[in-house]
Amino acid sequence: MLVIKRFSELSFNEAISLWNESWKHYYSDMTMDLNRFLQKVAGEGISLEKSVVAVYDGKLAGFVLNSFRTINGKRYVWNGGTAIAPDFRGMGIGKKLITVCLNIYEEENVDIARLEAIKQNEAAIKLYKQMGYQIFEELIFLQHEGSVLSLKERNTDIHVREASMQEIQSLSFYKPVTAWQTQFPSLKDFTGLLAIKGDTPLGYAVYKKGYKETGELGGIVLYQCETDLQHPNEQEIVASLVQNAFAPLDASVKRITMNIPKKDNALNRMLTESGFTALVEQVHMERPIKAKSEAKGVKTFSEID
Repeated sequence: MLVIKRFSELSFNEAISLWNESWKHYYSDMTMDLNRFLQKVAGEGISLEKSVVAVYDGKLAGFVLNSFRTINGKRYVWNGGTAIAPDFRGMGIGKKLITVCLNIYEEENVDIARLEAIKQNEAAIKLYKQMGYQIFEELIFLQHEGSVLSLKERNTDIHVREASMQEIQSLSFYKPVTAWQTQFPSLKDFTGLLAIKGDTPLGYAVYKKGYKETGELGGIVLYQCETDLQHPNEQEIVASLVQNAFAPLDASVKRITMNIPKKDNALNRMLTESGFTALVEQVHMERPIKAKSEAKGVKTFSEID
């Protein structure tokens, strides 16, 4: 018998055991200890009460994690992880879990549901399409290890300075609905940059530097980099922002972009020409959610099979 329960009903040991077991044989190593798992839940705003677990004949079989945000008056939900333990794959459990989640989304008055899937994971993408999700863009992680002197500063009248989250959010060209993990509520200890010419804002970037226990720079992650498309100098604006975000350019460290849109723009061209290569490629999918006149509850350990 297959039943559904809320993730919040699991003990800490059950939660981390289910997480690690369900990601076995995946495209990358997703295993975590309990501390990292709790950091993920807190950082990404995962609602364990509104996330679900499949139990098959008394054994934990899989899960879906959900996170909710209201952005510009619209209610969004993000699937922060769907995984099925190896012994229970191919049994339709993923489809049943997503069906339950869609009911939860309606109860929560969600407007748009979003998720990302590894581009090579054709089985998962096929399932999501069957459940009404559609691909609307591709995302990419780019990486480079070593110095990036090819990004050397150029003579320009564009000035770059640090900017607060509030200042960036007030820009007319600010894009709040980026990939979930790159949005401000998901970030901690980040730095914002603003590119300006005179008094006119031209673009912004958001990044984070990581440090080793010795205090040395360990790596840099770029989360966002956007320009005002009303201005024609996209390449110069992006170059100024990237040079500052990835500084010092002579430092031999790992530099990564996280889930930036994969498209032919100044950012991707510049980084590719500087030796950055693809680390992970994902599809970004979404599904509209229509609220029902009468919400259907999802009971604890409710039978669905």
